[in-house]
Amino acid sequence: MGTNVRRYLTGLVALAVALAVLLGLSPAAFAASLDNPPPGTNLWYRVDGRNLLIGAIKKLPDGRLAYCMRAGAEAGNDYSGERKIDDNGNVRRIAWLANRYQNSRDAKIHAAIGVLVHRHMELDPQAWARHWAVISAQYPDLDAIANRLWGEAGTNIPLGLQVSSQMVDGLRSGWVDAVVKSDGKALAGIPYSVRLEGPAKFDNGGQSVSGVSGSGAIRHTWHATGSGKVAVHTQYQSPKALQLISNQDYACYGSQEQVAGDGVAFRVRKDFTPAVATVTTKKIVDAGETVSDKVTSKATGADNHWPKNMELLATGYYFDGISASELNAPLNPNDGESVETFLDRIARRGHRPAAYGSATFTGSEQTKTVTATSEPGGAEEYHAPARGGIGTWVWAFDASAQPGKAGEYLSGDSISGFLEAEETNSNRSKVQVESTITEHSPAIGAQLSDTITVDGFPEDHGEFAGSEVFGIGADEKHAQVSVWWAGDKDDPGSDEEYKPAGAAVPQEDEHHKLLGTWDVPAKNGTIRVGAGSLDAHGKPINIIAEDHGWYVFVWSFAGDDRVMPAVSAYDDQWEQARVSVEPEEEEDEEDEEEETVEENDEPETPLASTGSDVAFAIAMALIALAAGSLILVLAHRRESL
Repeated sequence: MGTNVRRYLTGLVALAVALAVLLGLSPAAFAASLDNPPPGTNLWYRVDGRNLLIGAIKKLPDGRLAYCMRAGAEAGNDYSGERKIDDNGNVRRIAWLANRYQNSRDAKIHAAIGVLVHRHMELDPQAWARHWAVISAQYPDLDAIANRLWGEAGTNIPLGLQVSSQMVDGLRSGWVDAVVKSDGKALAGIPYSVRLEGPAKFDNGGQSVSGVSGSGAIRHTWHATGSGKVAVHTQYQSPKALQLISNQDYACYGSQEQVAGDGVAFRVRKDFTPAVATVTTKKIVDAGETVSDKVTSKATGADNHWPKNMELLATGYYFDGISASELNAPLNPNDGESVETFLDRIARRGHRPAAYGSATFTGSEQTKTVTATSEPGGAEEYHAPARGGIGTWVWAFDASAQPGKAGEYLSGDSISGFLEAEETNSNRSKVQVESTITEHSPAIGAQLSDTITVDGFPEDHGEFAGSEVFGIGADEKHAQVSVWWAGDKDDPGSDEEYKPAGAAVPQEDEHHKLLGTWDVPAKNGTIRVGAGSLDAHGKPINIIAEDHGWYVFVWSFAGDDRVMPAVSAYDDQWEQARVSVEPEEEEDEEDEEEETVEENDEPETPLASTGSDVAFAIAMALIALAAGSLILVLAHRRESL
């Protein structure tokens, strides 16, 4: 062989070794040889004019038997490498059977194992189907043997290691149970290990224990060494199968290897963390009222154990003036966040404590009612503001503020959330109304109107639809304006007796009538009522002074969960109009009567009893007649001339 040829072959070998490394093949197994199997490990059958073997058809130098993975392929004694077959329950069964019956010389046992290899690892399923038709006809009992072996392996291979855990003494200690299972039942004799990751140790002082599985769970106890998450990792031994790379490819038992079992995780806490559960005593608080909260101490964690005789101080912070739109954006403290940091986050939302409270507890499930004060630790009670708004409590156990050594039991601050439903109430605002009637002394038939200015409603009043979660009802969208009449229709002079008196509206009677009521928007601002102005529904309002007497405008709001009821005073003089009737003067009536008598009703002069006045009248008539006749004669004579 020439030098160049030797170099070429050397290069090919090096390249093959490199490829074997890249493909995960073992360089040590490269070009390894197989031996023929011993007698009693296979059966003959004939296909396509060829005599073939079913069962163990090759043997490794260490005695392990190899089974065909590619039906009908030419068998050879060399293989170029080996690789682990991907782990699953089927592969484990075959590996277990190959190891279990390695020293058996029952040909049908090995033939059945060969059948199982073809069924679950075959590289040419179509070729195997043709071969199995011949084999099953020649050896009709082989299928039953294969099924029996498959079941036997299923009850003897480990399919998993299960662990369960339970806490005792709160989160400070507990135990882990480990059991190796196969086909749903415990499998004894399998080596395993359990390892803790996190602030806990087994009672032997370490974080790992090893053992051999039994027919039931094996318990391992642990105790917390701090606070945090603990993960439990497990491993157990399971049989592995190898694939020998060749023209035909072979399957054989590989080894017992550690595989991961089930794991669990839990939190442990060596220290103590208290908490509070609170419920505001009143969901609806009017302006000027005090605010109280019912506070109950809690001990978080499964142990629910409060250290004996341990006194802890809970501090409350009350916030007011919160808009209803923020109810959908609560704030919760982050893990490990301090009270100071959480309050700063709330402040960045525009809210600072308006009042304070505190309570001391010596155990869990103790309840105290706390009334808010204006200053921390002060005696002056806080009163809800007239401006109204949403109010809410935040309660905390501040580790740095605990008396004595109590703070040593607290790893951090325990804080309730901002805008939790149970801790939130509605402070109803107080509305202010100013109005002026347009004309205080109108005439009968005049249009009456009023200009009303309202302040004190929340800016978004009428838009809040309520919240079932927070127990706060929806806004009332409308206020009302009513017009009353008071007087004496039969006697204008008596109207003064019914001048509006007292803040409350009167009962209707013959001297007091409700002329009408109209809806107006329940919002801040100035509105005009009457003289054709529109009400809240777009209809014109016309109020006519049809009678003499008093007319009074009254604005009212029934109240809702965000605004207190309000009504303007009935006797507010700025809301009153007086319609009067002018009385007739007496002198004018007398003059009128005299003039009437002179013109139309002058009494006749009675006739004299002697009749002399009549004769005189007749004589005068005759003289007038004679004179008239003389004038006619003279006129006639002048015409003749």
